[in-house]
Amino acid sequence: MSTADAWSAEFEKAGRVVFPQRRDRLAIRLAVFVLLLSLSVWSNVDHVVHGDVSGAVGVLRITALVGFLAVVGLTTFQLITRRPVITVDHSGIRVDRKSAGFLPWQEIAHIDDPTGFPGLRTIQLRPVDRQTSSALGIPQDNARDLPELVSWLRTVHAQRTS
Repeated sequence: MSTADAWSAEFEKAGRVVFPQRRDRLAIRLAVFVLLLSLSVWSNVDHVVHGDVSGAVGVLRITALVGFLAVVGLTTFQLITRRPVITVDHSGIRVDRKSAGFLPWQEIAHIDDPTGFPGLRTIQLRPVDRQTSSALGIPQDNARDLPELVSWLRTVHAQRTS
């Protein structure tokens, strides 16, 4: 059974398909940023010990440390909660059940092919009226096989709008 067949079966049975964040991708991202955070802490401590904390480079070191800490915190939160969650149901596609992150099937003009760098690809859902709605993005963090997801979403879109 293909992944699209599994999604279709779940869609018919439960009335929705939920795509939480993938833990494997989050764990890899967390490991990379924990390493960068550790190196940044080590660099900052080394420069404090040697009394070399002034100037633009010192400010950049502290800024990088804060940035790495923020990314580690966010990724840890995402790893625990598996959010943002993409939900495909009979009414449309939503991100975390927020009204701003929802596109009804009738308001989807086009589902783009995956774009972006390998490993960082996304699918853009283009609204009919770009003045009142913004495009929704489905990242590779939520679905392993984006080309298959695009094909499946286009099929469901055609069924729901005809």
